[in-house]
Amino acid sequence: MKLWSADRARTLNPTILLLSIVSFIVVAVMTVTGPMLPLIADDFGTSIGGAGIIVSAFAVPYGACQIFFGPIGDRLGKLHVIALALGVSAIFVCASGFADSIEFLASMRFMCGVFMAATVPLALAYIADEIPYKDRQPVMGRFVNGLVLGQIAGGVLGGIASEYFDWRLIFYLFGVSGFVLALLLGRTAQRADSIKKGPIQSPRDTVRLYLRLCARPSSRDLIIVGAIEGALVFGLLAYLGAFLRDTYQLNYALIGLVLAAFGVGGMAYAAAVYRLVPMLGERGMISVGAVLVSATYLGILAVPHWLGCMPLLFVSGFGFYLIHNTLQTRATEMSEEARGTAVSFWVLMVFLGQGIGVVMFGRVIDAEGYGTAFSAGALGIILLGLWYQRRLRRYDRVAQVRR
Repeated sequence: MKLWSADRARTLNPTILLLSIVSFIVVAVMTVTGPMLPLIADDFGTSIGGAGIIVSAFAVPYGACQIFFGPIGDRLGKLHVIALALGVSAIFVCASGFADSIEFLASMRFMCGVFMAATVPLALAYIADEIPYKDRQPVMGRFVNGLVLGQIAGGVLGGIASEYFDWRLIFYLFGVSGFVLALLLGRTAQRADSIKKGPIQSPRDTVRLYLRLCARPSSRDLIIVGAIEGALVFGLLAYLGAFLRDTYQLNYALIGLVLAAFGVGGMAYAAAVYRLVPMLGERGMISVGAVLVSATYLGILAVPHWLGCMPLLFVSGFGFYLIHNTLQTRATEMSEEARGTAVSFWVLMVFLGQGIGVVMFGRVIDAEGYGTAFSAGALGIILLGLWYQRRLRRYDRVAQVRR
């Protein structure tokens, strides 16, 4: 176990900051299509549910390709793999701006998802390699700032670009930024001498690790919760921009600003995480977060004016990160000897859940409307949170008995 010290913290802070900026770009690319969805559907002559394929096209390969990048990061060095993958993905982000059909845009989003799969999960694993568990969630909270700022930028810039410019321009901006960041991270990786070679994992070894994780109850529960969370939160939020457009006839810039409230709630979480962890504990963060997200899903359906959605989304973002950062911090402990592989497997399940959720909620919205979709999401997230916090209580009791 490494000793965590102030000197070590100062050494790691610039690298963690750079990784946080990388996560900013990745999440912005991931979420930028939210406010654009109605416009893209109109441009390419398809329904909202049909346009939702560009969300799934990113999410599914982002999750599936964790199978490859987790072991590669463990073997070759996490920072080097992140830098190379980000540079390649930047090409496909720029190419998204040249789309002349929903199929071409979906294919470019697919390739973005393939290569960006190597970024955030390996960044989480890198942080976990360097920081002991007792100090990890607050540091993860600092890293989360990049994620939530990316959500804000994706929503706001996507909305502004859709309303006042050609929506394609935003892909050029993010693509060039990603390439510059890849160069900076590559130089940082060289200076940090970050290549820590582990044993070569054959496909059989990797599958055996996945099977061990699925056989261990605590890991299995964490994987299941991650997948369902992806479906109920990311899958449903993909349609929030379309909901605001259809319900309140907002322009795209305002839609982006409203969606940004979710990210601001995440920033509030990141600012308060040092106090929240000792005050609530992991079980409390899961249960409180689930109640907050569930209540805001129902509240969004009930408010009479679009301005009421902003404070609700703020609370929803705060509640979501209470859940999500707790889950991803626990995911970094699923396997210490192959941390990148284990974390990437967990993220795989989260984003496969998102891809399924986007398709599922798209069909519900097209057939039954937004009310049914948000009500189902509210019920699902509260049940999920309450069930998992009870499982955590059981694991804590077993750990106490063993001690």
